[in-house]
Amino acid sequence: MTISKSRPPQGSYDENYDPRPSTVSIGVSLITVETDSFIQDNRHVEIPVDDDIVYLTVPREIVHLPCGGASYDIIADLLEAQGYLRKHWSIQSVWECIPEDQHPF
Repeated sequence: MTISKSRPPQGSYDENYDPRPSTVSIGVSLITVETDSFIQDNRHVEIPVDDDIVYLTVPREIVHLPCGGASYDIIADLLEAQGYLRKHWSIQSVWECIPEDQHPF
């Protein structure tokens, strides 16, 4: 009879089963809620007034949810603690930073 370890639930971290680190570095692209509008080629165009990129270290579970995405609400809470208020900024995208020695290219 063979006994094997049971797998942890998808998206959770078990250091005995998963050798990946429990925290990951992420980049977050922010845009301002305030927009500037103008007419170009007879079209009304709205663009954000400013944008910014912020890097954070967060637990793996925040970035790797069972649905395959990241928790923008938790990331927004972390950013708000650093002074990026939700009423001024909106998250445009989130990505995980990959060390150069692990890059596929």
